[in-house]
Amino acid sequence: MKEAIVHPTPELHTTIHEVPIPEPGPDELVIQVIVAGSNPKDWDHLTSINKSLNSGDDIAGIVRSFGSNVVKRKEFRIGDRVAAFHPMMAPHGAFAEYAVAPQHTVFKVPDGISFEEAATIPLVTTTAAISLFRRQYLPAPWSPSSSTAPPIPLIIYGASSSLGTFAIKLARASNIHPIIAISGSSSSHLAPLLDKPKGDVLIDYRIGVEEMKKAVKENLNGLEAHHALDAISSKGTWIPVSQMLSPSTKKETSYLSVVSGANKYDEEAIGKGVEVVYTYCGTVHSGSYRPGMPKQGNVEEVRNDPEFGYLLFRYLSRMLADGRFSGHPFVVVGDGLEGIGKGLNMLKEGKARGNKFVFKVGEE
Repeated sequence: MKEAIVHPTPELHTTIHEVPIPEPGPDELVIQVIVAGSNPKDWDHLTSINKSLNSGDDIAGIVRSFGSNVVKRKEFRIGDRVAAFHPMMAPHGAFAEYAVAPQHTVFKVPDGISFEEAATIPLVTTTAAISLFRRQYLPAPWSPSSSTAPPIPLIIYGASSSLGTFAIKLARASNIHPIIAISGSSSSHLAPLLDKPKGDVLIDYRIGVEEMKKAVKENLNGLEAHHALDAISSKGTWIPVSQMLSPSTKKETSYLSVVSGANKYDEEAIGKGVEVVYTYCGTVHSGSYRPGMPKQGNVEEVRNDPEFGYLLFRYLSRMLADGRFSGHPFVVVGDGLEGIGKGLNMLKEGKARGNKFVFKVGEE
C-alpha cells in the first residue's frame, strides 16, 4: 500500500512510500482509508520535535480486518463504514491507503453522512468533549442538563474554529446555555448553531479586548460564568478569557480549558480563582498525560478517559444518525496522498478559514 510521510524540514513536505498493509492487534481495526482529515498538530508537533511521520489521525473509511477482541465484541463487521481517531504519533496513521485504530475510538458512520464529513469529526470532537465533560465536569449529551436546572453559561473563544464549533455542538446537545461564542471572520456557520432565546450570542473579538470583555459581561445578564474554553490558546489569548470568568466559590470551581501544551499558563494576569486545565486529547488512548505537560488534570480521572472515549464514540454515531450532531465545513484538497503536503502547508499558512482540509485517499 501507499503511505505518505510528513517531513517538517528543511521545509514542510511529504514523500510517498510503498509499505505492507498493517495487521491489527487484538483490540484494533484495519480501515481502508477513503478520506483522511487533517489538524494543525499534523505539522506542528512534527516541527517541534523534528520528526518525520505519517501524522494523520482522522480516519474515515471501510473496515478491512480486525483483531481477536474485536471479533468477540461483535460490534463491527468487514465492510462497515466507520470513522476513527488514530493514536497520535503511533504507526499506521491516516495518511495511507490503510490505517489502524483501537476499537474504542471507532464509530460507525450512518447512512447519509459522507466520508468527507465524517473525517472532520474524531480528533477535534474528542478534544472538545474531554475539555467540557471530563476536565470541567459539565453534563454530557447522554445525560443533559434538565430544562428546569439553572443556566450554565459557557464562554468559547475561537468559536469558528473546528474545536470551538464542535464544543458549541456538544454543549447544545447537553442543553448547556447560554453559549457566549467569541470569533472573528469565517463565522457564518455559527449562527444556525446558537439558540438566541436561551441567551446564546456571537461576539466579534475584533472589537478589542476591553470591549470584548464588556460585551461578554453584558450578555451574561447578571449570571456568573464558571466555564470557558480557549480553542486558540496562542499568544496569551487565555488571559482575557480567564478574566471573563467569576472567581471560584465553595460551590462552584471556575475552569478554563486550554489546548496548547507549549505554554505554562502561569501569568499573574490570569483571572483570580480560575483553574486553568490543559486538554491533551491523547489521554483518550493513553489514560495519562506525557511528562512535562502543563496544567494536568486529576491522575485518577484521566486514567478513565479511554472508557469515556468508548462511550463518546458510540454516542457520536447515534447523534449523527438522529441529526443532533454534524461534521465541520470542509474543503477537499485534490491529488489524494500527493496533496497532503499542499494541504498541510495551507493549514500552516492559516488558509483554512473556518474549514477543515480533508484528502480523498481511496474509493468506496
